[in-house]
Amino acid sequence: MSELIYDRSGKTARFVADGLRLDPEELVAGHAFAIRHNNKIIGGVTFSGYIPSDSAWISIYTTDKHWCSKICLKQIFGIAFIALNCRRLNALICSDNHASISLATRCGFVLEGKMRKYYSTGQDALVLGMLASECKFINHKTTGENHV
Repeated sequence: MSELIYDRSGKTARFVADGLRLDPEELVAGHAFAIRHNNKIIGGVTFSGYIPSDSAWISIYTTDKHWCSKICLKQIFGIAFIALNCRRLNALICSDNHASISLATRCGFVLEGKMRKYYSTGQDALVLGMLASECKFINHKTTGENHV
């Protein structure tokens, strides 16, 4: 079973940034959680661009597909929508990353737009979003929101 561990050191944020080829300074400025599976760190989750009581951008990078469990997803979305009190969560995914797009949409993210030739490789980026009221992984009594 996977679990999240809060990391203030910046190491997890840099790991995620390196894996996704993002600017590490933006991710280090946010909240980062290492993903541990069978006592081994296999990935990380960051919440950047955090606006209190409003929104954040989520980035996830792992080296092992075993990270994704219902319990881990409940922890991730609980952090975003309950602990950070976000009303929405945003994700930017390369249009060629079909596995991540599939996972995000199965979790409840909705495609909201496309940024053409966003990456230096010329690939497009898809913008996805999820409202707290749409999240199936949290208890909506805790957030005071009704489930759609």
